Amino acid sequence: MRKACPTCGTWQEFQKLNDAEKAAVRAVKGDRHYVHDLWRCTADGCLWYQPWHHTRGGDLLPERFRKEAAAPE
Repeated sequence: MRKACPTCGTWQEFQKLNDAEKAAVRAVKGDRHYVHDLWRCTADGCLWYQPWHHTRGGDLLPERFRKEAAAPE
């Protein structure tokens, strides 16, 4: 699903957070933080996540979740 990413400044593909990403958000925001409607930008290098319907409530995932571009072969 495509959404406007405030970090990238363009439209990007977003996907729901996986279990490890949800755990990382809860580690920062607290065990009771609702993580089941959080989506992340899938652009290379982007760490932005947000609820589906608005950017308010969004934040950055920890650095270990950064997806780098594949090295050219």
